[in-house]
Amino acid sequence: MNQNGNPFESMWPQLSEVYRAEGVSALIDFIRSREPLMERRGLFLMASQRISSGQDLSRSLDDIVAISRAAIEEFSTQAELETDPDEKSRRLDGANILSYNLAADLAPCWPEDDEPRTLEHYQEGIRCADDCLRWRQELNKGPVPFSMAWWAMGAHRCGLSDWSGASEAFEMSLEAAKQFARESDESTEAGPQSSFSINIATGWLEFARWRSGDTSSYDRFLKVIGAFTQIVKRGEEEHGDALLGIQQLETAARRLTANESQDL
Repeated sequence: MNQNGNPFESMWPQLSEVYRAEGVSALIDFIRSREPLMERRGLFLMASQRISSGQDLSRSLDDIVAISRAAIEEFSTQAELETDPDEKSRRLDGANILSYNLAADLAPCWPEDDEPRTLEHYQEGIRCADDCLRWRQELNKGPVPFSMAWWAMGAHRCGLSDWSGASEAFEMSLEAAKQFARESDESTEAGPQSSFSINIATGWLEFARWRSGDTSSYDRFLKVIGAFTQIVKRGEEEHGDALLGIQQLETAARRLTANESQDL
């Protein structure tokens, strides 16, 4: 799934020109017209990654949804038609990864992306998370991928102000993270000694509980941010993930409480 290893990299200028001149629908039609299945996968993968990252492109969230959804459908359709079990799993995992990436792109927690999210964006994120959970079950994924998929579900439930549904999703995310922590003999409680998975799931869970009316969760939410801050100050290899955790939680809290009576 790494675009740097895409054998069709040389076609990006052509894809980019179609996109700039005619829009995302024309780009999708162009890729679908290519005959070799491997080429279609490679082109959809590259286009979805490049448009998502916005590399030298003027694009919208709706464009990201359109190209990513087309890519997901291409991979999942090819998986359905594949008779070799290993190849079928690879195609399905491609759809799974693309679906998670789209859900993450649409989440309301990235400080550098301030394009307003709509109801349709959150609904698309929930659809992606549902697909991820189903496909990860079929692919026998471990607890961390499930924790990530439940995080995506919770983030988009937050976007809908469905705080109860979000809390349930983050509880599942945290339980999956704890399962992996127990298997790895690591701490299952949030804190500076704990994994990113434990801390981020706990932080989002306390945020959702706080917004659903549990005022005591606000202090626990701040403690998770404090734990991430301590990790950043240590300057170890977890520094980048911890900084991302702070940015996620603070951005989500700022944006998702903007229209409510109680603010940070």
